[in-house]
Amino acid sequence: MTDMTDTNTTESTTRKDNMTADHINHADRTDNGEHAIIAVEHVTFGYKKRQTVLEDIDFTVPQGQSLAILGYNGVGKTTLFRLIVGLLRPREGRCVIDRRRVPSMRDVFQMTENGNLVGTMTVRDNIHFRQLLFRSGKGIADGGHTVDSKRLEDEPLVRAFELEGHLDKKVAELSTGLRKRVGIVAGMLFDPHVIMLDEPSNAIDPITRSLLVDYVNQLRADERTLLTVTHDLEYCWNVADRIIILDDKHLVKDMMLAEFDDYEAFTKASTLGRDRTHVDFGLPARGRQA
Repeated sequence: MTDMTDTNTTESTTRKDNMTADHINHADRTDNGEHAIIAVEHVTFGYKKRQTVLEDIDFTVPQGQSLAILGYNGVGKTTLFRLIVGLLRPREGRCVIDRRRVPSMRDVFQMTENGNLVGTMTVRDNIHFRQLLFRSGKGIADGGHTVDSKRLEDEPLVRAFELEGHLDKKVAELSTGLRKRVGIVAGMLFDPHVIMLDEPSNAIDPITRSLLVDYVNQLRADERTLLTVTHDLEYCWNVADRIIILDDKHLVKDMMLAEFDDYEAFTKASTLGRDRTHVDFGLPARGRQA
């Protein structure tokens, strides 16, 4: 029997005992026979009874894969993230994480738009608070990476993202780009295996963007499992192994980046062929001959 944690129910033990062999195999293996670290199984969800945001979403993520989740605004990408980590419960189906590889939720880092940070606290205090939360559960005692909040300046990741001079500033005082850097560092200092990033390249300068691409590719080489929600197709092209595309409640494409001949083909597929040219914005034709 596979040892999968059902993130959508408090009765996971009972439900796992009642699973069929086919169900277990689906959760444990991808279509290519690889071990799945995450399985989203025929998930349907809506915030209201008569409203469906996602319908019959079904896919697995093998260990060490970098998966990008694409789609137009409002199709449910962030909702899917929240379902995977158990913050929302599906109407039908379930999301499971393999607890043999992810023994506790401290091994899962989800970076939201606000970076999971408390604005009224300093960067140092945010990191210290996160460590206290982990100590209250299993994490640290089970051999997780410990962080000395008094010596954060010595942490390679802090230095790499050039945060040494910002550690004692309140998060609310930082620019949007700096808050993004802090959010990434605050989560990654604790060495998670599953990394879920929601629009990580938004509001960052070109140097930070390049640094982020390099860091994510090092994480890929280290066989971390990454899920990224993004509208930034160039960033996706540089860091993803595979894309899934959501549209009109459904998963409409699931492809490996290696299947695309070039970036242009990837862009066309990612936008579902809906590129708009010669759009009339109603501007007057000043300076143009009639």
